[in-house]
Amino acid sequence: MAKEAVLSPLHNLLAPPGLPCLTCGKMISGSEKGYPEICSSCYASIPWIRNLKCAACGRPVGCPDCTREGVPARNFVLNRSAVAYNATMREWLAQYKFRGNEALGPVLARMAGFAAQRMLRELSEKNGGTSRFRFDAVTFVPVSEDRLMERGFNQARTLALEASAILGSPLLPLLERIRHTEKQSFKSRWQRLRDLQGIFCPADNAWDLLQPALYRSVAKTFPRSVFSWHDAMIAETSEARPVRLLLVDDVYTTGSTVDTCAGLLRELCEYWGRTAEVYCLTWARS
Repeated sequence: MAKEAVLSPLHNLLAPPGLPCLTCGKMISGSEKGYPEICSSCYASIPWIRNLKCAACGRPVGCPDCTREGVPARNFVLNRSAVAYNATMREWLAQYKFRGNEALGPVLARMAGFAAQRMLRELSEKNGGTSRFRFDAVTFVPVSEDRLMERGFNQARTLALEASAILGSPLLPLLERIRHTEKQSFKSRWQRLRDLQGIFCPADNAWDLLQPALYRSVAKTFPRSVFSWHDAMIAETSEARPVRLLLVDDVYTTGSTVDTCAGLLRELCEYWGRTAEVYCLTWARS
């Protein structure tokens, strides 16, 4: 006991100090696997979405937006989110986006990656389970140049980068933001819809970026060696199915932002003679 009493203070002196939790600032004494930057208490506060009430928008509670009569058809197939957007998650996102806590970016991205994995399993099962569902490309909601200069990053791109790595699909900047708007956080549904008119457009080189991704996607499905004698067969196969795109953003509130962007992605593909299926992945669902 005497020996332990002497060594314990010495061990504490030589051992590296514990790291502070990125979200609460307290020293981390224990953390969850995959999230060493946050303490166990903060991890336990994450409101993961595990059971859906709305199969369209991915909301964990009843959804008046999707069940309201007269709602026009959306431009995306479905949305899935990692967490419910409660007060705690709002604070985490605010720390990352507005208060310079950029180290939280990889944590939020891993959380979105969790939702991407679940979405992939779900879509593969809906596909009959005979083959793994595959996205041709992953893209993201762009921010304005002013916002990019202000923050130094696009949070949607950070999330999309993780999803791209998990899904094995290329990350492509297919959209541009051509007009700056004020923050959408506290605006009504009508204000959001009004403000989003004429904000986004397809990038000038969007189709040039997308074409190689479509070819690679088909080539992975049908081994090149089998069809090397007939390149036209691969082209025909690619045109027979819709282009599958994953659109990523940080928060789904009314769905107006992702719906507007999904519509532009569909128009882009239709202009080049292809149909498109756009799926949405968001970090949080309000």
